Amino acid sequence: MNTSDTIESLIGKILRSVPETWADVDPTALSSLQEQALSLLTAAGMIERRVMFRLRMAGQPVAVEATITLTGETGLAQAMQFLLKETWNDWREAFEKQQGADQKDEPSFHCERVGSEQWRLTTEGVVARGDLDNGNAATVIDFVLRRGFFDGHPRKLPDGRISQRLPVAGRGLLERMQRVRNDAGPTGVAIANWEAGAKAFAATIAEVMKVMPAAPEATPKPPADHPSIAILRVFTNGIADERIAKASQVLADDKLTANEKLTKIDNLIRFPPTASAEQLGQMLGVSKQAVMKTEWWRKNRRGESQEEIDKRFDEHEKRREAPIDRRRVNRQETSGDDDDDE
Repeated sequence: MNTSDTIESLIGKILRSVPETWADVDPTALSSLQEQALSLLTAAGMIERRVMFRLRMAGQPVAVEATITLTGETGLAQAMQFLLKETWNDWREAFEKQQGADQKDEPSFHCERVGSEQWRLTTEGVVARGDLDNGNAATVIDFVLRRGFFDGHPRKLPDGRISQRLPVAGRGLLERMQRVRNDAGPTGVAIANWEAGAKAFAATIAEVMKVMPAAPEATPKPPADHPSIAILRVFTNGIADERIAKASQVLADDKLTANEKLTKIDNLIRFPPTASAEQLGQMLGVSKQAVMKTEWWRKNRRGESQEEIDKRFDEHEKRREAPIDRRRVNRQETSGDDDDDE
């Protein structure tokens, strides 16, 4: 970085230097002005970042190491919401006690980057880089900095339409998470404080606390003669009473990983061959890529022989007493591979 660099010039330089596929970048090597330019480009939806970090709560024995991806103005908050869903049961009681004590104004969470970060251009970033190359740098920079025509105020165009620069919501995902001992430090990797991560997680908890009751009410269990149980018993050959109840408990257990939930539920009730990675991800509250990276998926779906696949479909068709469109299901299960750049 040159001493003459400005936020405008750095926006252009970074936009031209980031590749279209995932590549490593060392965030600790960036100056504060470069970090600001990168944050602005990410908020504008032109760059997607993959961040690996460790999050811990003071005084608690369990910490988490996670990998998230984010782009747009709310991408970090979205990713932290997924992380909170996985860790809330670990830290909720301690957090609520702290909020009711004298230490409520002290930082609750500490976040550290672990290893290198990755970045890549989004589709919007590729378009913006093209605008730079075609001499429209001012338009790109004004959009990123939310100024001039893109200051957020509605404007009437010559043809009568109204134009307004709206916030770029973006997206955030939790790709990987594991629990570790709070006192166990990662070896052989660089560590740097990530204050923005800790603040984002704390803000997410604050929003949850506004709408969450102090103590969740237990969901009443349907009686054995409830109509829904009676119907399920017919369609599941009598396993509704016990196995479905157990599977529901597994799904609601926030201490389990996605792989553990898939394995336990599948042992109780076999997933039908029509269940795609996207559907399983929606059930678990994770992305379909996260499902396809689990050990359960690799053992049960990826790499199946045609004979095993046909057997799985045959068993499900017998239970349904109806044929399945096997080509459509296979397309759903394999389409996620194209979305993963790793």
